[in-house]
Amino acid sequence: MQSISDPSLKRYTIAGLIFVLITGTLAHFAYEWSGCNRLLGLFFPVSESTWEHMKLVFLPMNLYGIYTWYALKDRFAASGFAILLGANVATWAIPFLYYTYMGVLGFSRMWLDIACFFVAVLIGFALEYHVLKKSGNESFVLGTWIMAVIDFVMAAAFVSCSYGAPALGIFAKP
Repeated sequence: MQSISDPSLKRYTIAGLIFVLITGTLAHFAYEWSGCNRLLGLFFPVSESTWEHMKLVFLPMNLYGIYTWYALKDRFAASGFAILLGANVATWAIPFLYYTYMGVLGFSRMWLDIACFFVAVLIGFALEYHVLKKSGNESFVLGTWIMAVIDFVMAAAFVSCSYGAPALGIFAKP
């Protein structure tokens, strides 16, 4: 597999990391700042549940991903796959990291929750960067479609579970 060297890839990755960390942090407060606007609650956390905190990564990474895809699609055939993979993995890294540290320590701390968010975003962008750098001219068409379907299903689940979450642990307020 051929490795592509493109200095702009590092710039897009670093800019995306900064964008998602800032917008994800602000997104934590958007619903409350809006006066609990139900429409905004479809996209931003409406509670302190782990599920709702996954939105902090999902929306910003996908928004930046659209921008990145338009900028890089002609130079990186696997850009759609890499961007969607990074966003989906980062989103699911939130509960993975949270429940792992909770299982080990047996308690929660806000600074550790914030660290989970930062680490999840780093994981997503590191994965995206690695796939783009190593993919050469491969396009991963099937993988892109699979990631797009997963992304769409996750978006639909976020919207549908915002105000009618099932009685499962990931939806409960800690």
